[in-house]
Amino acid sequence: MIDSRIKICCEFVKLNSSQIYDSKLDEKGVKLFKFKISDYVDVLSELKMLLNTSEIERAQRYYHQKDANRFIVCRGLLKLILAKEVGVDVSRIELSKDANKKPFLAFCPELHFNVSHAENYALIALGLQELGVDVEYLSKDFNFTEILPTVFSVPEINAVLTAENKNKTFYKFWTRKEAIVKATGKGIDDNLLKINVLDGGNFIDSTFQLKQNTQVVSFTVDHDYIGALAFKKGKIHVENIILYPLDSLLKEFIR
Repeated sequence: MIDSRIKICCEFVKLNSSQIYDSKLDEKGVKLFKFKISDYVDVLSELKMLLNTSEIERAQRYYHQKDANRFIVCRGLLKLILAKEVGVDVSRIELSKDANKKPFLAFCPELHFNVSHAENYALIALGLQELGVDVEYLSKDFNFTEILPTVFSVPEINAVLTAENKNKTFYKFWTRKEAIVKATGKGIDDNLLKINVLDGGNFIDSTFQLKQNTQVVSFTVDHDYIGALAFKKGKIHVENIILYPLDSLLKEFIR
């Protein structure tokens, strides 16, 4: 009998990193950029110049200035990264949205990207297939026990409550689920309970909105931050997920 269920494979990995930017992105790899938002506030005016009218208006709608700054930094740096990747002037980078409101480049739809931020850190992922990335701050003040039954399965709850580091285990599972949701772009976050993300292999019914076998890798972003990257299982090799420091790529644009 053929098993029609969808498989989700999850693991914690140490990502490879490179100080040299390789312009060749193939279907077996993913480029990840991590940065501290506070490091780019001093070039906020330059980054703001890269935004179009609607993006500037969006930034102005934020109630807190730090939230507006975060949007400007992340959107500006995303545009610079995309311009470098496709080899065009940054003025040509205009983001469109698909039916699920997921941003894409209309003149280069084969290039997929995703952005996530938490507190002072942000991640940008680039690949040649749908992917999702999430980063979270390992908050010690958040009482997550109350929401466990609404987002985690019984085996996941047991894993969190019996873990040596309950806080890190909670955020490891949470970032995995969020990364999967962002990879699909189909708003399945109301069904996080059905997405099992324990270490190893997990199965969900094929009638669920997730239609393909998925791999999720968790990784350390910094001492108090954890990240997760989700993508279609098969083509991408974990050793080809490369973490780049942002300065090595963008120094020529903003200095």
